[in-house]
Amino acid sequence: MNYKYAILIYIFSSILYTQENIPFDVSKQFAVPIENNRLLWNYDKSFNKLLIDRSSRNFKNKFTNLDFEELPEDSSYVKSKFIYEFGDYGFDKLSIGLKKHSKDEEFQFKGSKKSFFGQYSEFANAENPPLSLFYKFDYSKNFKNNQLYSSIGYFREESQFIFNLPIDIDLSINSEFSDFVSLTIGNSFIKNNYHVDVRLNHLSKYESTQIVQYSLNNRYELERNKISAHIHNGNFLSLKIALDNNHYENERLNTGFSRNVLSFTNANNFIFGNFIYGFDLIEQKIKPNLVYRNIFGTFSIFYELRNQASMVVLDSYDFNHSGKFEGKNFETWQSISATYMFDLNIDLSTTLKYVNAKNIVIPKDLGEVFIPEADRYQFEDDEMMSLQTKFAIPFKFGSFNFNHSYNFYDSLISSNRSHILALDYLYSLSLVKDNLGINGKLSLQFMSKNNSDFSFNYFKNMPEKKNNIDSDDFINISMSTEIAISDVILTIKLQNALNKFNAKEDYSMVTHEFFNPMSSLLTFGIIWEFDD
Repeated sequence: MNYKYAILIYIFSSILYTQENIPFDVSKQFAVPIENNRLLWNYDKSFNKLLIDRSSRNFKNKFTNLDFEELPEDSSYVKSKFIYEFGDYGFDKLSIGLKKHSKDEEFQFKGSKKSFFGQYSEFANAENPPLSLFYKFDYSKNFKNNQLYSSIGYFREESQFIFNLPIDIDLSINSEFSDFVSLTIGNSFIKNNYHVDVRLNHLSKYESTQIVQYSLNNRYELERNKISAHIHNGNFLSLKIALDNNHYENERLNTGFSRNVLSFTNANNFIFGNFIYGFDLIEQKIKPNLVYRNIFGTFSIFYELRNQASMVVLDSYDFNHSGKFEGKNFETWQSISATYMFDLNIDLSTTLKYVNAKNIVIPKDLGEVFIPEADRYQFEDDEMMSLQTKFAIPFKFGSFNFNHSYNFYDSLISSNRSHILALDYLYSLSLVKDNLGINGKLSLQFMSKNNSDFSFNYFKNMPEKKNNIDSDDFINISMSTEIAISDVILTIKLQNALNKFNAKEDYSMVTHEFFNPMSSLLTFGIIWEFDD
């Protein structure tokens, strides 16, 4: 058989999908993000220009951003947007927004809330369901060769957990709560052909977690200030400097500590590739950082060497005063990926990725042996390798998308699912002179079981060398439809649909030792964006 055709048959038979998260409940209120089968935790995120601290779990699913229709920057307009979605088991999600734009200034307000008490009422009850909400204000003013901008957001998360466990323990105190304010002010200007952006990010956060099963009882305040500057001039200079100060107040121990990180990078574009290089100063320790990427026709390569302060663990006493779980140590992440894009009439690409992580914090598990609180955690090194393939066939009214992610071996930093795949059919129809349109997606999902010795602990927000999950292979279908009637869009979404269509079979999924099985979720919604 021709070698080229053999490759095509292999890719088609190992149908792929880039799973965005491993959910712990069907609403994805609680989940762990993944990328090419790699677990993503303990990393900073951004919400437009706002800094989101890495302690925030599953931020993307809890706080969905609201985007307005793009219009020319030189025009003046006022736009409003309203999104409401409701469904099974108390699912309730509301987003509103207002945008006022002119040539010289812009103002935006966005607000959203999401709640879901669960099929088994494992997240308290209808009177007190998990709640995620935010309010955000943005303002920018343009001058000649100069732009002043600002953004402020308030974010709040609150949940109670009443899991159905066969043990005689008072679970009414199980809860997590956090609220924080994130503020950004900056100035972007041009001086002597140099583009300069100076920015201050401030974050003030309170967090409390109490879980009986894990002996978690954390209450702390975080004050974080990050000052950064970016100066660039074409391909010859792209300099970034950032000073990041974090101060923690541990209310349970009545102690406080600070952590400082200084980062320095420069970027250059050469004929043999693009480089970003510099160093990180973490608690008097200097470590190099490096990013390299290049494209050779249909082949591309990417390499990254990244450092970050180790995860702060606040439920551990440090009797030796080493500060090792107060971010005094640092993690080193190395990753290399190679992507080949097949030169065909269809979109076909495959990416091989290798990741090596050093000095990551995980819980220490000695079975039934008593562990002093000071010794609950340890540092570990690990690695993973994955293969991701994408395959898309366009049609007149839509496209078929095949995505597959393969994990070569088990590890702490991977999902430990050998195969994660989906087949998506996306369709789009326009009727009645573009006044009526139908868009949607029909998906088939598959996730192989996790039969490894590793799992991810949602409440501790870290992987661990323990797996109490009896998870079988998961297969299901989901559907989503948008019906556009003039300026109004009606939405219908059905997740894990096989549980709706066949009550005699159990198609639910379990991904955590305490979270209940995930059945189906049907929701309805309305999207309305209009001009004032």
